[in-house]
Amino acid sequence: MKTSTTTPGISRRGLVTGGVGLTAAAGLGPLSLAACSNEGRGGAELGDNANVTRPDYIPFEGVTLDLEGDDEAGISGAMLDYPENPEAVIDGPPGDGEDVGFFVMTNTPAPPGRDSNAFWQELDERLGATTSISVVPTGDFADRFNTTIAGDRLPDIFSFFPGDVPSLPSMLSERAADLTDLLSGGAVADYPSLANVPPRCWDSCIYGGRIYSVPVPRGIVQCTVMYSRQDLMESEGLEVDVSSLEGFHESCQEMTGGNRWALPLVPLGFLRQMFEIPNVWSGDADGLVSAHEHERQEDALEAGRKLVKEGLVHPDAFTANIPQRKTWVVSGTCTLFWGTLSGWPDFNNFPLPDGFGLRVLQPPKAEGGGVAPVHMGAATHNITSISKKSEDRAAALLDVLNYFAAPHGSAEYLFNSYGLEGVHHDLEGTNPILTEQGRNELQLGQKYIAQGPWVHFTPRDPEVTKALYDVTQELAPTVTHNPVEGLYSQTQSRDGRQIGSALGDIETDILQGRKPVSAWADAVATWKKGGGDAIRDEYQQALAEKADG
Repeated sequence: MKTSTTTPGISRRGLVTGGVGLTAAAGLGPLSLAACSNEGRGGAELGDNANVTRPDYIPFEGVTLDLEGDDEAGISGAMLDYPENPEAVIDGPPGDGEDVGFFVMTNTPAPPGRDSNAFWQELDERLGATTSISVVPTGDFADRFNTTIAGDRLPDIFSFFPGDVPSLPSMLSERAADLTDLLSGGAVADYPSLANVPPRCWDSCIYGGRIYSVPVPRGIVQCTVMYSRQDLMESEGLEVDVSSLEGFHESCQEMTGGNRWALPLVPLGFLRQMFEIPNVWSGDADGLVSAHEHERQEDALEAGRKLVKEGLVHPDAFTANIPQRKTWVVSGTCTLFWGTLSGWPDFNNFPLPDGFGLRVLQPPKAEGGGVAPVHMGAATHNITSISKKSEDRAAALLDVLNYFAAPHGSAEYLFNSYGLEGVHHDLEGTNPILTEQGRNELQLGQKYIAQGPWVHFTPRDPEVTKALYDVTQELAPTVTHNPVEGLYSQTQSRDGRQIGSALGDIETDILQGRKPVSAWADAVATWKKGGGDAIRDEYQQALAEKADG
C-alpha cells in the first residue's frame, strides 16, 4: 500500500502554518534569527554595513519547477516528479582535495560512522576528500557550539544558529574567514548555487561591513504547524475540532487514553496564535512591543498548563528531543505534532506504517469566529562559516558549500538528499523513495551545511506536494511577519539567550504546575529590566536607520 505524509486535496482550513513558541521569541533557538543582522547599530563592534555590496542574486535556470514560487519572498515552488536522468550542475569534485571538517546540527537520529556508512564513503569519493563530520542534536547544539568555540576547536566549516552566539560580530571577526571579496557583488557568480540564494537570506551573514557566512534559506516552510495523524483519525472516526480553543481541547481529550496521548509537547506557538499574540515583536521604529508583554500571554499559558494537568501531553514531553517526538507520532503513541513545515519530509526517514498520513490544522481564534493569523517563518534557518584558521582555503571551501547548495532537480541534490539508487533509495517512476539503509545513513546534516531555495517535494505522492503548495500560496498574503527579522541588537546577541532562558524556565514551571500563571508578569518584568528594554531600544534604532536607507 502506498504511504503518504499528508492527505491531498486539503482546503485552507485543513492545511496551514502555525507560529513560534516562547523559546524562539526569547532568542534561544533556530528561529531567533532576529538576533542576527546587517542593519542594527546595537554596539560599536557591529560597524557600518551601509556600503556592503551584497552578493548578486542570480536565480538558477537549469531546472524548471512544475509549480513556481517566489524565492525572493520566501514562498517555495514545487516539483511533482523528480527529473529523469537529472543533470549534474557541478563540474568535477569541488574543493582542493584536502581533508574537510564539519560541525553541524541535526534533528534526526545520528547516522552510522564513516566505516559502516556507504553514503558517507560515497560522499567522500564525490568530494575527492576525506571528511570529518560532527553531527550534534539541536537540543544540545548551543552548548556544544559555544564549548567548541571556547576550546578553539572549530573545524574548517561550521554551521550554527546566530541567536545562540553571544556577541556574534566579535566571534565572527575573530573565528570566521572574511568571505567578502569572494562573495560580494558579481564575485558570487563563481559559486552559482550560492548565487541562487535569495537576497533577504544574506541579511543574517553580514556584520561589521563584512560577509562572514553563507545562509541556509527557508521562508514560509519555516512556519510551525500543527500536524495530525489523519489516517488514525479517520480509522477511529475522530476529527480534530479547530473551530475554537475549547473544541481543540475537547478533541485532545478524545484522542488520549491508555498508552496514547494527543500531544508529544505543549504546542504553545499554536495556542499563542489562537490568542493573536504577535510574531515575536509588533510595532515599528516609533514603538516596538515584545510578544512577551501581550495581554493574552497568560491565557495561552493557562491553556497549555491545562493540557498538561489533564494528562493530554506525553509525560516525557519536557525531556524528549524532536526525533523522539516524531517517533511517538509514527508509532501512534501521539496523534498530533507541532513542528516546522520544513521538517515534514523528515518523517520519510522513519519506517512509516502502511497508510501513514498527516494533515495540518489551522489555528482558530481562541473564542471561535474564524481563523487566527499565522506567523511567517524566518527567511534563514541557520548560517555556515569557514574557520579563520582555514582562510587560505576559503575559495575551495566555498566551492564545497556550493556543492551542498546544488539546486533541487539536479543530480547533486538527488545524491545529497537520497543517496545511491538501489542502496539508499529505489525509484517509483522517477521519484526516489528512501530504503531503510538510506534512512539510517543519510542524516549527516547536509541540508544545514548549505542548501538552495526550498522546493516542496513529496516523492511518494505528488498530489500531497500540490496540496501543500496550494495552501502555502493561499497562506502567503495572510502571514504576519516579525518586524525586526534581519536586524541586529547587541544586547540580544550578548544577553538574549541568558534572559530568554530564565523566562523559558518560568514558562516550563507554569506549564508543569510548579508556579501559577500569574508568575509570568513578574518574569517578563525581570526580562525587560535584565535587557529586554535595551533590546527593544536597539531594534527601534535599527528600524529607524533602515528606513533612512
